[in-house]
Amino acid sequence: MSQQPKVWLTGWIRSNLAWSRWASIPAAAIVLSVAGPTASGVDVDPQVSKALGYKPRQSNVVYDQVGEKEAESCTSRYESKNGVDGLTVFGPNGQMLRRFNDANGDRQVDQWCYFKDGIEIYRDIDSDFNATADQYRWLGTGGTRWGIDKNEDGTVDTWKMISPEEVTIELVEAIKTKDEDRFRRLLPSEQEIKQLGLGDEKAKQLVERVLAARTGFAEFARSQKLVQSTTKWAHFAADKPGVVPAGTDGATQDVVAYENVISIIDNDGTSQQLMVGTLVQLGATWKLADLPKSVSDGATIAESGFFFPSTVAAGGRPVTTQEGSSGMTGEMQSLLSDLEKIDTQIRAAAGDNSKLSQLHDERAQTMVRLINASKGTSEMELWVRQFVDSVSSAAMQGEYSEGLERLQSFEAQLPNIPGGKDLMPYVAYRVLTTDYQVKSLGENVNFAKLQGDHMENLEAYVEKYSESPDAADAMIQIALNHELTGEEKEAQVWYKKVADGFPSTNEGKKASGAIARLSLEGRTFSLSGKTLDGKTFDSKQFAGMPVVIQYWASWCEPCKQDMKKIREELAKNPKAFGVVGVNLDSDREKAATSIPAGFAPWPHIHEGSGFESDLAVGLGVLSVPVTILVDRNGKVIKRGAHFTQDMEDALKALTEGAPDARAAKLPSQQPAPSANKSNAKTPSASPTGRPVNTPGNRPANGTTGGQRPPQRPGSPSGK
Repeated sequence: MSQQPKVWLTGWIRSNLAWSRWASIPAAAIVLSVAGPTASGVDVDPQVSKALGYKPRQSNVVYDQVGEKEAESCTSRYESKNGVDGLTVFGPNGQMLRRFNDANGDRQVDQWCYFKDGIEIYRDIDSDFNATADQYRWLGTGGTRWGIDKNEDGTVDTWKMISPEEVTIELVEAIKTKDEDRFRRLLPSEQEIKQLGLGDEKAKQLVERVLAARTGFAEFARSQKLVQSTTKWAHFAADKPGVVPAGTDGATQDVVAYENVISIIDNDGTSQQLMVGTLVQLGATWKLADLPKSVSDGATIAESGFFFPSTVAAGGRPVTTQEGSSGMTGEMQSLLSDLEKIDTQIRAAAGDNSKLSQLHDERAQTMVRLINASKGTSEMELWVRQFVDSVSSAAMQGEYSEGLERLQSFEAQLPNIPGGKDLMPYVAYRVLTTDYQVKSLGENVNFAKLQGDHMENLEAYVEKYSESPDAADAMIQIALNHELTGEEKEAQVWYKKVADGFPSTNEGKKASGAIARLSLEGRTFSLSGKTLDGKTFDSKQFAGMPVVIQYWASWCEPCKQDMKKIREELAKNPKAFGVVGVNLDSDREKAATSIPAGFAPWPHIHEGSGFESDLAVGLGVLSVPVTILVDRNGKVIKRGAHFTQDMEDALKALTEGAPDARAAKLPSQQPAPSANKSNAKTPSASPTGRPVNTPGNRPANGTTGGQRPPQRPGSPSGK
């Protein structure tokens, strides 16, 4: 490489590594971006530090990153590769870490390349050379995805290339984040379906299936329980793909497709299956042809494929025409189109509850017609669930004034619909929940009576539908209500029913954790993890001193009131005891900025999954605050919801005569953003906390407990 390119590249890198308006520097790299020695004394080349500060525009890219110390040994070199000038950054062992290219020779960075084990695995591309990335490409062992971002907003608009395996990865992420746009990018458009060259009838059926998937995804993602915020894609499972030869049913060309695809997912170490269905090849991409199905939710799983329908069902029973096809009629397709139009109007009417109520009623009537039109087909259960979930959600948000009456009327008619009796547990529980939530929004509500009636209704539901998955959720609510009203023996009875009856479910794990929490006194308790500002915390740091542990969330005002009490007590003798907070917000930044500097000047452990995290799971924490007092030997002395006078007195007894030097190493920090995971060491395995339905996050009238997480309307659990 000549000296001249080196000269202009030096200025090019120094200026243009900073101008890219989309590039962002991760918190961990900010230290490295300072020229000269860092705070820790590591001397890092400023050019290297700035280059290492950039990260891929797309998330979930696994690439080599170096720590603060390793950065000192990293080097950079301007060089030309295959006629393209650029800066290459090398790791301590000489392996390639990054490369920044000028592909068209205009002295502007237009390719940002990231490496793993010396292999390029991801590249951001500025294909129109306007200083902003508009393509995102996975390479090498990173996969084959190639996304196009037409408006350069950082979001993939279309896929230029994507494998079947990667379609299922994207699908799982879309469900996790309830991202309709991300899901719809995986579906073929009508124009793309035409490009397949299918016969008229088959093409019409595929259009209908795709329309149903597009319309149904939002409700599916909201109501399913299989894919959680911590779920990880594991692998792709399917038989080999098949070919529909040209001439079959009017096809003008060969069509390649997978049938009955399954995505294996990992839920906290447990492998589970997400039914993906049919995938069809379109050039260098693959497209979904179905709405996914969650086996754990009891969804109907098709016994035959779309392109290669089986003639024999499970057990050797012949498949009837009704079973082997979707049963989608012209009427159903028309109704689905109507739903799409109504949904567009609902989004446009946001904030106008009068207009929204009319639109939701129109939508509900359309859904009922769709249910009636789908009687006897495999789709009916899906439409019933979507109807109930959407009406419930609208009613609980105050957007559909007649929603509760609509649900109650549907519940009364459901047993008369073929197959309706099997759906009664699902429908009845959502009617029960909606009834409670809607009544809680009224004026002059007697919450004591409302809560009492709700508990009676929950117990009646459990008695009638004891084996329903929702029975576990109902019992959790009953148990928590007993716990918050000080009736812990009754609470443990109900928690035990859930733990014994539903041991492998989220509810069962939460119940086991709650039982452990209610039995903490006298037991050794330890806690460790990453704090809100990214530091490592271990309760061993408090060895030899009492410790107050508070579980809290940003939206919990009683938590902040208790923080003030704890801070005032700590100010009297700042070296006599330790304090650690356990934050249960899902949003780290929101948690970090929710309390002013100095308001709670102690470590705050955080995990990204909120009430679904191990921190909450291990002790079955279902509401906040939860406060635990540990003595000098690490044993629990007191535990409860609030930092009560009783707990304060116990703390004073523990700290009387405590020498000032005892807490000389007491960790102290202000909350700050961190992306690190935490780990709670608790006496039990790991249930997770699911919120109980209460009005406006108020505790039940007369309770001694705290607040439940703000809920997403539309599901009994608030998930």
